[in-house]
Amino acid sequence: MGDVRSLAIAALIVAAVAASGCGGPVLRAQESVTFGVLLPFSSGMPGAARAALRGAQLAAAESTGAGAAHIVLMVEDDRGIPEVAATLFGRLMEQQVVAVIGPLTDQTAIAVAPVAERAGVPIITPGATGAIPYAGSTVFRTSLPAQAQAHALADFAVRIRGARSVSMIHQGDDYGAAVALAFAQRLRDLGGDIVGTRLYRDGETDFTRHASGVTADEADAVLIVGYADEGVRVLRALREHGFAGLVLGSDALYSSDLLEWGAEDAEGMFLPAAFVASQPLPAVADFVGRFRSKYRQTPDHFAAQGYDAAKILAFAVRRGGRTPEAIRAALQGLRGFPGATGEITFGRWGGPDRPVAIAQVAGGAFEVVRR
Repeated sequence: MGDVRSLAIAALIVAAVAASGCGGPVLRAQESVTFGVLLPFSSGMPGAARAALRGAQLAAAESTGAGAAHIVLMVEDDRGIPEVAATLFGRLMEQQVVAVIGPLTDQTAIAVAPVAERAGVPIITPGATGAIPYAGSTVFRTSLPAQAQAHALADFAVRIRGARSVSMIHQGDDYGAAVALAFAQRLRDLGGDIVGTRLYRDGETDFTRHASGVTADEADAVLIVGYADEGVRVLRALREHGFAGLVLGSDALYSSDLLEWGAEDAEGMFLPAAFVASQPLPAVADFVGRFRSKYRQTPDHFAAQGYDAAKILAFAVRRGGRTPEAIRAALQGLRGFPGATGEITFGRWGGPDRPVAIAQVAGGAFEVVRR
């Protein structure tokens, strides 16, 4: 994507982005509001980062019109490194941003959360799924919580596909552990069994022992929890070792990176999704059409979640005002916001309350198989 550090993207966002017509101070067209965007472009999931940014950009561009406020998106590349994310968040504070879209991963969100809480600046992450310590009242998400996606995957595996025994391969970090533990608990509640668990480190490249272990487990299914760079290598190793059972993956694998890097190895894989472009819903069709027209590609759920994050912040500005305090208060009161991923209501801990779809990789694209 090139160097996106310190990239500033100006766009106009209509103050009346919310169809509900909620009250609040009306912004004059030339008033400026700055949102930060903190995403891992130089990482193991560059496609997901690009998609989230493009979704946010589209949300800005399509809202241009009479009565708009001038909003600047200050974009930083955290490289998926927690320490870098915390440092760059501080840099964004120096630029007087009133809210931040990002970070994308659990580890970077965990690093930024206490800094955001101390600064009183709200963040909306379009990717982090697990528990975020010290989040306080400033962290919100348009991404799928770990428990919600894990339960949906377990329900699908047992109730729809009849799987009873599952092996798990997951990244040994907060994200991998959160999804894997929630999946294991739900699977056992449904009468299933975890017959093997294997962890890997970020940056690992040889998954021979993981794949051979799954084959030896003779499991009905395998769950892969991680990001696309290692996830694709795991898939390739499983195929090379002849695994022919049900293959499940976590939400971080539902990205253009999987389709580009995984090719035929990813074919038939099932993934949880808050958004699937093929869903026959007017709101989804409208968003997909606009995204394709602008970027000449089909949006994944990272694009939709980035889009919703920007739309929600624009609504918060319209409803509450341009200060971090006012935006945070508006986010805390969000109920039934009409997003591309469905109606969004933030729960007590800033997570969205909504159903989870199951998508399958079919013919090099994502197709919904269960809503």
